[in-house]
This record gives sequence, C-alpha cells and structure tokens, in this order.
Amino acid sequence: MNEEAQAKALSKFAQKIGISFSDPDLLRLALTHASYPNERGTSPLDSNERLEFLGDALVGFFVAEYLFEKMPNTREGDLTVRRSHAVRGEALAVAARRLGIGDYLILGNGERNAGGYDRTSNLAGAFEALVGAIALDVGEREAKEFVLRALAEEISAAMDPTAGKDPKSLLQEYLQARAIPLPEYAVIEETGSDQNKLWRMEVLIEGESVATGEGRRKVDAERQAADVALAALTRDDSKP
Repeated sequence: MNEEAQAKALSKFAQKIGISFSDPDLLRLALTHASYPNERGTSPLDSNERLEFLGDALVGFFVAEYLFEKMPNTREGDLTVRRSHAVRGEALAVAARRLGIGDYLILGNGERNAGGYDRTSNLAGAFEALVGAIALDVGEREAKEFVLRALAEEISAAMDPTAGKDPKSLLQEYLQARAIPLPEYAVIEETGSDQNKLWRMEVLIEGESVATGEGRRKVDAERQAADVALAALTRDDSKP
C-alpha cells in the first residue's frame, strides 16, 4: 500500500472510531508494529512500542478509576482482580477486533504473512498505543471516553460476581468439583527481548494439552490458556 492509500485508510479508521486527529502521523505510529521498521532497517522508535507503554498505563488507570467509582463497597484486592480481568491482553484484543484494528495494522511482510494482523499480542499492543496517541493528540478526557466505550463489554464482564477470581482459580475449582487432578502449565515458547517478551503457554489436564495462551507476562499467558480451557470444558458440559 502506497503512502497516499495508507493515509486514506487511516483517515477512514479515525472516522470509524470517532476520533479526529490533528496529527495523522501519530495515528500511523500507533498502528505500526515493530516488524515494519525492523524489515526496513529504520529506527525501532518508528514503531508503536513507546505509545503502547503510555497507553498501557492509561488504560489501567481509566478502568481502575471507573471500577473504584462504580463499586464503592469492593475491597482493593477484588478491584485489582477485576481490573486485571478487563485490561488483560486477550480482552484488549477482543475489543481491537470489534474496532477492526487488525485491518489497519502496519506490519512487516513476514509478520503479516504469519497472520500478525490477528495476533492477540499485536492487537492488544495496538489498542494500548492507540489510547496513548489519542491522549497525546486529542486529550486524556477523550482517551478515557474512548477506553470506556471500547471496553464496555469487558468492563461489564469484569464487574460480574464470577469475575472476582482469575481463570486459573476458576479452572482449578471446576476440576476439583469433578475429582479431576489439578491442571499443569508448561512453556511452549518464549520470544522477544526482556522489554517486549511474549510467552506462549499450554495448560495440561491429566497430561493432555487442552488449550494454549499467550501474553507479555507468563501469568497472563497461563490465564489465557486457563480461560480457553474452561470455556471448552463448560461448552462440552452443555452438549446433550
């Protein structure tokens, strides 16, 4: 895609999400994966990683503030779990898919051919970078409104009573209730630098791999694997 076509596509995306950028280059940067400058031999700063760092902090704060206000009788530990539930990588990726972010990601050819436009870590990172870009270009109030609007479903789910426990705890309870041995977690792959590591984990039940997950922290990858496993198990329970 040439620069003119890319600019038109990004303008269309900005209209789609209801944000008017005064600096379109900031939006472009927010959607530029590190593989793009890496393939072209340009600076790593020409990617969305710094904006992702900023957006990560802002998303966590906006959601924490919302939960604090809406759940005045909830204790700190419970609020922490609920915030984590709403802002974990897989939740941000789901929101990014609803927004169609993957269609506008600027990726290196290798990453795109490998399906990087729908990779959970890429989508979550781009969502955070987009929030960072909105905050810098339009303002923190608009960034907060965007986050609460884009993550409305995830925040609602986090406020559900069952969201007080993370997926690993819920999976453990599910198995214990059925006298099934506790799950085990194993590393499939660990890639990236210390500053941008990606873990891929699998959860094993009675020695059999039943689900995988990925995340920028080992525990996040384990939680995603547990979440996928629990969804599959409960879906099987509902079959006649």
